Amino acid sequence: MLLTLTGCTIKSTTPKKAKSSVKTVKVDKQQSKEKQAKYQVIDQVWRIQQDGVDIYGHIYLPQGLAGKKKAVILAHGLAGNYRDLNSYAKYLASRGYVAYTFDFPGGAKNGQSSGVDQLKMSIFTEEKNLQLVLNTIKNRTDVDRKQVSLLGESQGGAVAAMLASKYPQEVKSLILLYPAFSITDYAKAAFKSEKQVPDKLNLFGFTIGKAYFENLFKYNLLKEATKYHGPVLIMHGTSDMIIPDSYSIKANKKFKHSKLYLFKGAGHDFKGKYHSRANTLIDKFLQKNGK
Repeated sequence: MLLTLTGCTIKSTTPKKAKSSVKTVKVDKQQSKEKQAKYQVIDQVWRIQQDGVDIYGHIYLPQGLAGKKKAVILAHGLAGNYRDLNSYAKYLASRGYVAYTFDFPGGAKNGQSSGVDQLKMSIFTEEKNLQLVLNTIKNRTDVDRKQVSLLGESQGGAVAAMLASKYPQEVKSLILLYPAFSITDYAKAAFKSEKQVPDKLNLFGFTIGKAYFENLFKYNLLKEATKYHGPVLIMHGTSDMIIPDSYSIKANKKFKHSKLYLFKGAGHDFKGKYHSRANTLIDKFLQKNGK
């Protein structure tokens, strides 16, 4: 809308309406065919060490591609490890990206990172760890520091969204696979207050400590982690029994520039055709928003 005055034209200050969309898709094998690899992939162990924290991960590089490249950092979910996302990372590297997947200190089952005790781990310690990874990746000589995106699954998705919302100028784009925006609601449903939380408990076969719940009772994850105004891609299965797709639907409405794909029949964690479909959507999204 333009407001025209005598002798000049002034643009209206009316804020633009948020652009978000949602699409439910039935995934089939033909639709999920991944694009052909452009490059052979180099797989290297790469550690990040600072202030007593030692982060173990694998960096995947497109062989033969010279110059500064776009990069994607991949963050696993609770009790996962770098292996959970290495197939995505390898695919991204074959398409020309630098991709790094790592073990969260204190949050990875059979992980090789250290510096955070498992009973002290929380989404807030993981946010700090992810920030260290982001800063370090940006300083690599083979990475274009203005073209670094975050990809997170489950709890790693929530953590990636938290960091992107806090430092939006540092993140080119955000990709979320079945993100755990439900964490604070689950904490409040399980315990009436922080005082009721035991010193340690088992969550999905993984032992966490009371520290995991500290600050959650006063923290609105869905509000705080959806302040990122850059491009966002969300994918969630309609049959997810761990994190209902309703949380991604709510988050999609809050993000300013977001697109949500609901995979009909997919559960928590994408396998087979769902994994392949996710790769094709990620590739397309990064190509579109990597200029």
